[in-house]
Amino acid sequence: MRTSTDDPLFDPKPQGLLFSMFGAYLHPRTAPMWSGGLVVLLEKFGVTTATGRITLNRMVHRGLAERHRRGRAISYTLSPRALHLLEDGDNRLATLAAVDDTPKTWTVVWHNLGDSRKADRSNFVKQLRFHGFGQLQEAVWASPKDYLREVKDYAKLLGISDEVAIFQCRLDEETVPAALLSHLWQLDDLAGHYERFARRYAALATEPESAPEDAFLACTTMLQTFRSFANLDPELPPLWTPHAGARARALAVYHEILDALRPRAAAYFAEAVDPASATP
Repeated sequence: MRTSTDDPLFDPKPQGLLFSMFGAYLHPRTAPMWSGGLVVLLEKFGVTTATGRITLNRMVHRGLAERHRRGRAISYTLSPRALHLLEDGDNRLATLAAVDDTPKTWTVVWHNLGDSRKADRSNFVKQLRFHGFGQLQEAVWASPKDYLREVKDYAKLLGISDEVAIFQCRLDEETVPAALLSHLWQLDDLAGHYERFARRYAALATEPESAPEDAFLACTTMLQTFRSFANLDPELPPLWTPHAGARARALAVYHEILDALRPRAAAYFAEAVDPASATP
């Protein structure tokens, strides 16, 4: 069982791949992971050894991981910020289909993060996009869902609460939102992306049980691809979007294949990153 990574929704960035692995396979999430094993796992997706090690170092500098040395062996544990991001990602993907028929509360976010705080701005906007926010205008983002708590928590985690304002509002019920929706989000291709995802991964359900490494590669590729929908899909009600049916089909395939592959993939991951595997 091998899956191609030529899907335009598949993001090969090594930090994203690691977070897909951590979210699906790391148990408990506070467990230490051998650096050499993490690098080897990234290599299976075309990431060079040097880039894998640089990625782990950057995660430490970004406050996402903590490094531990025992003799010559190095292991990593996830920081509280990384654990928060994983939990936030769990919640976002778990509720992707829980769409209100008529959104009652919109969330509008303004920030005052200039170039002097470019890294904070990038991290903050990345999380807004992950929750389906669309850019209303420069430094102003909007979502058709109540994300007050999530935005407040992440602003606090980044230490930027004093530079962020959050508004909750209602859309005029008589307003036809087509122009607003097309300004905030690119929805035309979303149904096609969901349909292609469903066709590609539904084929895995008919294949015989695969070896642990193949299950790991297929499951991680699927996870990383599916996470892209969090950035693309603002979870609009069916009345406002043509892709609700395609999303439901993609979600059904996602859960079916995840249930089938994750046990073997998780076992393969655990064995690879076990600190006991490190050479003394």
